Amino acid sequence: MIGSRQEQYYADHGVPMMKATRRFYCKYFGLCCEWYLAQKKLEWAADFEFALFPYLVNGIKNHLEEACFRDMSGCELAEIEQAAGHKCQPIGHIGYYYPAEVWISEYGKLYAKYEYQDQIECFSDVFALIERELRQCSFDSAAMKTVEALDGKL
Repeated sequence: MIGSRQEQYYADHGVPMMKATRRFYCKYFGLCCEWYLAQKKLEWAADFEFALFPYLVNGIKNHLEEACFRDMSGCELAEIEQAAGHKCQPIGHIGYYYPAEVWISEYGKLYAKYEYQDQIECFSDVFALIERELRQCSFDSAAMKTVEALDGKL
């Protein structure tokens, strides 16, 4: 459920939360921001990130988040809105290994920009984005990492 903290975060950055952003946050804000994907016969594996603004890692504010939000609300936003043809807002980073910067349009579509490609991808919903990300890796199981600062307090 969305709280005043999330809406205040957007307002503090001079970006009132759009209705589509609010609906998205009502459904998905609060999911753990890091998911561990277990893989056999692998020395190292990246985590899957589901980091929506404002995000915390183990209950601690990530200070890189401010710079990311600022960049995603500036010149990058203009590029996304041109591709989408609609007003958009940044929502965070979602993905595996190299997570995408993700924006939501006023109509609820998600737009993802990856640092390793020039093309901006459009997704009808968050499940399509997650499926695209997980299709690129094979794993045996997945678990959401808990936010240690909140363990036993919810």
